[in-house]
Amino acid sequence: MKISIIIPAYNEEKYIGKTLESINNLEKKAGWEIEVIVVNGDSTDKTVEVAKQYSARVLNEPHKGIGFARQQGLLHAQGGIVAFTDADTIVPKDWLKKHLTALADSEVVCSYGNFRVSEGSFPYFPITNYLQPLSIALAYKVGIFRAPGQNIACKREPALAIGGFDEKLMMFEDADFVKRLGKVGKVRYLQNCVVTSSGRRSKEGWRFILRAGIADIQFFVFGVRKFRKFPNFR
Repeated sequence: MKISIIIPAYNEEKYIGKTLESINNLEKKAGWEIEVIVVNGDSTDKTVEVAKQYSARVLNEPHKGIGFARQQGLLHAQGGIVAFTDADTIVPKDWLKKHLTALADSEVVCSYGNFRVSEGSFPYFPITNYLQPLSIALAYKVGIFRAPGQNIACKREPALAIGGFDEKLMMFEDADFVKRLGKVGKVRYLQNCVVTSSGRRSKEGWRFILRAGIADIQFFVFGVRKFRKFPNFR
């Protein structure tokens, strides 16, 4: 079985080495063949050099955008199973095993877990690590997939059949992708599958929380699909 892991990256030399190291340390089953694809969004630092040191396949794309990057990774993936994480994220050793167990069900087309952050200031740190897991779990129970892009896996064929990721979305490309997959098959939320990301967004303080909260309501309640771009933090 071939499995593709997609990692969008833009100026991630500080973090991506640890991300790729955690992927190299994943527990694997006999017969698994894993390819790692880093979608480089025209980085100006040493992101590409670091990625190649870990034998990742690099796709160089001059166009920036998280939805575009995830979509390019999906289109170039060779695996029947495609997993997504971020370049500032550490995955646990059993990350793939948990997703593959869920996807072994023929009716399941997608699985997603949760994430926490390793550091950060108030209010971002406590909201992300304590309130967000509850909100994601409660949303799943009522049929809303608040799937974080750094912890998703899916079957490639149905993902391509729905058109993959919406490249125009500046936010919620992950939740939108999983929502549309949920129309062609079952989606599983893996509550105990948790990855660890950086807390760099906490630098914005309350501004990020307010902006993210408003965007949440716009997308999940009113179906808004155009958002003000969040500033890059690298």
